[in-house]
Amino acid sequence: MRFLIIVMLLCCYMQTALAGYDLEVVYPYNLDKKQHNVVQVGSTVPLYVNLTSYNLEREENAQVILTLPKGFTPLPDAHWRLNEQGQLVTSWTLAADYGRNFDLVYIKAEETASLGSQQLQLQVIGEKWQTSRNVDFIYAPGTEVKALPTKKKQRGKGDFNWYIQNVLLPVDSYGIRDDRSAAGVVYVRDTSLESFRNRMTGEGATSWSAVFNHPATYILLELRNPKKDVRVLRFKAELVDRFTGEKVPGLCTAGKVADDNAGEGWGEAAESTEETTALISLDGTTNQNVVLPLYIDYFKVLEGDYSMRVTVSGNGQEKVQEVPLTIAKKHSMGLMAVAFAFVCLLIVILACGRIKRCIYKIGAKGAISVALFAALAFGGITLPTTIMGDLLHAFLGPFSGLVTGILSGILQYLLIMALLTLYRTPGTLSLMYLVKFMLSCLMFGNFSPLGILSCCVYIVVLETALYCSGFYAQEKLKSQLLLWVALVMGIADAFITFVNLEQMMFFYRLYYADWYLALYMLINGVVYSSIGAWLGCRTGLKLRQVMGE
Repeated sequence: MRFLIIVMLLCCYMQTALAGYDLEVVYPYNLDKKQHNVVQVGSTVPLYVNLTSYNLEREENAQVILTLPKGFTPLPDAHWRLNEQGQLVTSWTLAADYGRNFDLVYIKAEETASLGSQQLQLQVIGEKWQTSRNVDFIYAPGTEVKALPTKKKQRGKGDFNWYIQNVLLPVDSYGIRDDRSAAGVVYVRDTSLESFRNRMTGEGATSWSAVFNHPATYILLELRNPKKDVRVLRFKAELVDRFTGEKVPGLCTAGKVADDNAGEGWGEAAESTEETTALISLDGTTNQNVVLPLYIDYFKVLEGDYSMRVTVSGNGQEKVQEVPLTIAKKHSMGLMAVAFAFVCLLIVILACGRIKRCIYKIGAKGAISVALFAALAFGGITLPTTIMGDLLHAFLGPFSGLVTGILSGILQYLLIMALLTLYRTPGTLSLMYLVKFMLSCLMFGNFSPLGILSCCVYIVVLETALYCSGFYAQEKLKSQLLLWVALVMGIADAFITFVNLEQMMFFYRLYYADWYLALYMLINGVVYSSIGAWLGCRTGLKLRQVMGE
């Protein structure tokens, strides 16, 4: 028992004996944490103080005293106060066992201060202990940098340590401007059919928090810092009416869920729910570009012309600049393409009886042939396209479709027209596409409403093209007729390509340039499909001779 008491007393003694304090003082403190000890004339640079306490039996109070050299004045701070001796004083509470207290104190270097070596002192006085640190630095004149001319020159810029040079939008997350898009125009997503999109693509219900966490665009903020200040600033963007100058709803913070702000943007909570806020930092360079996200409230924003008021403030200084902004929504052909796809789905459902009669007409031999051609189409087109598609996309990017189109265009229509030449009955093509679609669903598990719509578009458009071209009506297949049918099939496939791309743009929010759509329709649609259809007709005629027909 005595041994345990002795051990406990030793532990208490060791804990008290090992109690300590670690004081870190850095001036000038740079936000990129590069070590240097030069302060430019007239600049504002923070002093970083970090006090680490450990092995304390209970909470303790400590007084922190900062003594600055002549000509260096602190900026107003709610946590620090000046005493009668002109020193900056604050009080900290040191936590028991382990704790950290740290702060940034912004110090303004006046031009009247003496150049050369300077020293400041920071002292911490506890209940039974005290420690101090002296920091030596050099006060040197800065390099004068002439301000670049701006379109709207503001009066008195030379009186400020930093100011806004320019505000540019829209840009990407790297601050790169797309010259093909109009300046000052932000396209926002149309959320009226958001749940419908997600359910059609198999994503389920819409996660509105994910929608609002994705910025609509980015802003490039060009800052001028001729005196090379280092400080943290608060950024705020608001929408204002271009004529009245009144604030209007439309912007929000990140993490917004419906009308509830669940997040705090990039730094702190906004004063209201109708602005985008962030914390930015001056890193001590003369010219600094900052890329910031712009979040838009899709439920409240209205299309039209506005002004975006950008406010950057901090440490008693505030800069405001307004730039014109146009909010627009992309009204594409996607909705019409989806409506057309649903019409095709309805037509296929109503035509199930005709497809059934087609099976009776071509018989067991024809049904087996349809299944064989569908299996060839799946194994020779769908399977290699799915496997090699991602690899080709890594090397060719968006132009990989022009390579895979050789299979999905030439080879596919070769099989289709060869089968139709053997069994020239309406519904044969529908059977082949349905069997191929079921094989794809079973093998890859990619059964989705969008896949059904795409299959129905193929069936309705191609069956209509074959009927209108006279392929079913003519008794003999002459070369002129086959050439005409091949051209019609190519045009029909170009239309199908357009409808499917528009559906993808609508459901998956993919945006293709007009020239890319035209190129894809011309090469993959008209050229590849027409060649494949012509070769398929010739192949079908040869197969008819083999079959003895």
